[in-house]
Amino acid sequence: MNENFKGFLGFWRGVFSEQDGTPSFSRVATGFIVGCALTWVTFIVWKTHGLPELLGLCGFVTVLYGTNKLSGAAASIFNKDKT
Repeated sequence: MNENFKGFLGFWRGVFSEQDGTPSFSRVATGFIVGCALTWVTFIVWKTHGLPELLGLCGFVTVLYGTNKLSGAAASIFNKDKT
C-alpha cells in the first residue's frame, strides 16, 4: 500500500478516535451529522441560490458533541473520587 495512503488513513483514524485509540462515538456521530448537513445545505443552495439559516444546525452539532463529552467528563470525575 502507498505510504501516503497509509498516512491519510492514519490521520482519519486519529480524527475519529479518542486519545487512547478507541473509536469515539461522539466524533463519528458528529462527522455523520456534519456530512448530512453539508449535503442538505448544498442542495438548498443549489435549488434556491441562497444560503439557509445555519444557527440551528450549528447549535445541534454543538449540543450533540458537547453532551457526549460532558457525560464522559462527569463519569471520569466521579470515577476519580472512588479511587
